[in-house]
Amino acid sequence: METFERRELKYFIPKTYLDKLRKKFLENMEYDPFCRKGVLYSPYTVRSIYLDTRNYLFYYEKVDGLKIRKKLRIRTYNTPESSEDAFLEIKRKFNNIVYKERVKTLFPETPQLFNGLLPRLKEEKPSFLDRSALGKFAYLTKRLQLKPQVLITYEREALYALDDPKIRVTFDINVRSFAFPDLEDMYREKDLMTINDDAFILEIKFNGRMPVWIRQIVREFNLRVQAISKYCRGLDRWPSFAGRVVD
Repeated sequence: METFERRELKYFIPKTYLDKLRKKFLENMEYDPFCRKGVLYSPYTVRSIYLDTRNYLFYYEKVDGLKIRKKLRIRTYNTPESSEDAFLEIKRKFNNIVYKERVKTLFPETPQLFNGLLPRLKEEKPSFLDRSALGKFAYLTKRLQLKPQVLITYEREALYALDDPKIRVTFDINVRSFAFPDLEDMYREKDLMTINDDAFILEIKFNGRMPVWIRQIVREFNLRVQAISKYCRGLDRWPSFAGRVVD
């Protein structure tokens, strides 16, 4: 199981700034291994299906600006041919600190979560923490009667600092959504809607204080932190969501 706590700052950036920002960050960072293909570098595709209650509890926790909130999602990468792994993730936010737990399972096993069963974990001998994270995810899914609400897909370039791999920067490009998916739609590419055609999402992730050299980049490009939720914005793009009645 992977766990971490950190700060995450998000920015909408015009696509015309992508090359300049990438070049600037690469003065103190390098691409993470998932972006490397031999001597070349390219983005990888992130695919997530977000779960929520019938009345969109997690959506409104974000929209209402609650300081303590959470979300659950099932995440895969690239294509089904490249990997059948899936990650069950619980992401919580307490004030400005993000806490995340995630455990690896097999994507074909994930429908069992909605039938009151536990999917098999990827590891042959999962640890206690792995089993605990799976149990927590399954418990919340059953207790809150969670269902898939939106598919969010995008291409990601990920960098980490040369002197501290916990300092990460990601460029999320062509963020698009599909409302009310089935799990079979995880790798869907047809009929998705982009959440912003002219911009990409920059995320800066770190523990403690933001490094001085990153603060200099933020000032140089006049970046302004924004409250960006891919989940909420992805749902908002669909008129069929706006027309739903919430009790």
